[in-house]
Amino acid sequence: AEAQVEDVDRAVAAARTAFDDGPWPRLAHAERAEWLGRIADTWKTKSELLAETWTRESGVLHAMAKRAVLGPVQTFRFHAGLAATFPWEEPHVTSDGKRASLVREPVGVVGAIIPWNAPNALIAHKTAPALLAGCTVILKASPEAPSAAYLLAEICEEIGLPPGVVNVVTADREVSERLVRHPGVDKISFTGSTAAGRRIGAICGERIARCTLELGGKSPAIILDDYDLDAAAASLAQSARAMNGQVCSSLTRLIVGRERHDAFVEALASRFGTLRVGDPFDASSEIGPLVSARQRDRVLGYVAQGRSEGARLVTGGGRPEHLERGYYVTPTVFAGVDNHSTIGREEIFGPVLAVIPADGDEHAIAIANDTIYGLNASVFTGDPERARAV
Repeated sequence: AEAQVEDVDRAVAAARTAFDDGPWPRLAHAERAEWLGRIADTWKTKSELLAETWTRESGVLHAMAKRAVLGPVQTFRFHAGLAATFPWEEPHVTSDGKRASLVREPVGVVGAIIPWNAPNALIAHKTAPALLAGCTVILKASPEAPSAAYLLAEICEEIGLPPGVVNVVTADREVSERLVRHPGVDKISFTGSTAAGRRIGAICGERIARCTLELGGKSPAIILDDYDLDAAAASLAQSARAMNGQVCSSLTRLIVGRERHDAFVEALASRFGTLRVGDPFDASSEIGPLVSARQRDRVLGYVAQGRSEGARLVTGGGRPEHLERGYYVTPTVFAGVDNHSTIGREEIFGPVLAVIPADGDEHAIAIANDTIYGLNASVFTGDPERARAV
């Protein structure tokens, strides 16, 4: 059900009433922690359904989904444990010797906006700390993957959470902007694309509202000359297949010394290019489909652009021959990528890796840092001191 502007307004009104007039922010932290424990316990009972819906919506391998959907159980319980250990109130002394207190209070109504690739984990990471602090929450799910958010709503109803504390809507960007602009919302927590994050940051800046943004990435991995190339290729091929490459923190710019570039490309292609692509419910599949036709076409568009700009396509770059339908893209490796090219600069959000040659460590570091992103990075070396220096 696609929420409209009036639905968002109703959700904000419910959350506002629950925060301004309801019991939730007035409970002790330990009391709210008990509610988080109940959410965790009930979430666990729905893990099979959460795993199945995640695979059906996003194409994530079901074997991975079954393990990963239990992560939120630990997230809710971890935050429940903070009730007794977090410094909610600290004594201070002012510069002129007066006694003072630093008190950490709930922000108010939180708009939590999650993407389609990892809804389960991000629901927990956004709602658990907000609820423990005493905030009320409006969870805005993605149209591609709304089920986990609705299941959280069912859990909250099932355990008898006070009305208005957790509210769920599913909407696309135009209506979602109403949530970001709404004067009744005190903070926005957003995970998603950099383009949407820029828009949200600008709107929150206009109305001096708090926001936390976790956006895209074009994350580098530097493979130094003392590290085994096959070991690096095996590690990167495994991490790059997570959620079929639909991961913001995925290491997709692989920087290696020019003299070892070709050998590394060969090792990476033999590892990444041979992954079994198929039905995500099939236990033998190692990588599944992308979330939608739109996302598949976007990824293939980047592949075409990489080839047209001079990068060498080593493996992949199309639809698997044995699959006649579905949003599949074969694991793809480009060699000799220019860091200033489109596939060297822009987040692809699919199973596409770019290998970039570097002339020494300093050049590798410069390439790694030459990006608008800063989400993740990695160094492959057998020398901890050298890793620290890089």
